[in-house]
Amino acid sequence: MSLRVIDAASHQGDMAQGNMSFDALIVKATEGCTYVNPYCEGEFQEALKLGKKLGVYHFARNANGNTPEAEAAFFIKNTKGYIGKAIPVLDWEDTDPSNVAWALKWLQLVEKAYGCKPLIYMSESVVNRYDWSAVAGADYGLWCAKYKDSVPDYNWDMAGAGPAPSVKYWKTMALWQWTSAGRIDGHGGNLDCSIFYGDAAAWDKYVGKGNTPTPKPPKPATPTHKHKVGEHIVFSTCYASSSDPISKAIQASKMARNHGVITKIQSGARNPYLLDADLCWVNDGDIRGAYQAEQYYTVKSGDTLSGIAAKYGTNYQHLAQLNGIADPNKIYTGQKIRVK
Repeated sequence: MSLRVIDAASHQGDMAQGNMSFDALIVKATEGCTYVNPYCEGEFQEALKLGKKLGVYHFARNANGNTPEAEAAFFIKNTKGYIGKAIPVLDWEDTDPSNVAWALKWLQLVEKAYGCKPLIYMSESVVNRYDWSAVAGADYGLWCAKYKDSVPDYNWDMAGAGPAPSVKYWKTMALWQWTSAGRIDGHGGNLDCSIFYGDAAAWDKYVGKGNTPTPKPPKPATPTHKHKVGEHIVFSTCYASSSDPISKAIQASKMARNHGVITKIQSGARNPYLLDADLCWVNDGDIRGAYQAEQYYTVKSGDTLSGIAAKYGTNYQHLAQLNGIADPNKIYTGQKIRVK
């Protein structure tokens, strides 16, 4: 079981959360000792109203000479109303990521105020570059970022996410942020998308009871496919290779035809469906529906074009255009009319 998580700072602005599909929101609250995200309260309350799981994060500015005591106090002061409702998080990506003792002190101070253990967020490279054994040993959970590329991933499709992070010191991760170019219907721009390794009950334990659960080891993403081998589909764009990016898309109008039968599905590929063994590769976003072969009707005595159209759920103007009939009143017995 896992939860789909987005995180947001001020550059996302006011998000139309009710139009988006996700399970949890982690919103930026503060940065350093002076900055408060003006959108935090609105986004937090909207997510709370929608029944989403919540977290709030602080962006550390330790390289500015701020003490962990000062930044922890600033974060706590501005997020007191979220205690018991959200997981606190330390966003660790300032220009001095080596000061592990600073991060540990911040985590300890916030834990005391919140009554639960905060998470720490950082990239795979930062985790593995420094000695985080004191933080991991104190049972502060890890939210790790690792992106395969910057190609947009749509509606939580992790087929192109690549391998999960491999980290030192922590046996498991709480969350994996797998893209900064997530696209979700209902939102106009890129989003940071993460997967939480646990269910809603596990999230709640992180929030308020101070006994962080041991998350299950991350499992490789299992892509789900909307289509099956043997389906005859129509496509709008396609690719020469299963790994080609969007920039190499081929328009259907440049192909010999715009349809084909799925003969192979390559799991984990950006474009998983192979058509007709060697025609081209497509993904779910390229497919426009099932292919319908041309269908004809032989005109009988007494038939009218409007009567034939009614049998096939269309109108006589469409049939006239489809068949190049100049005068819809002039059809003849035995004439073959294309109806689909």
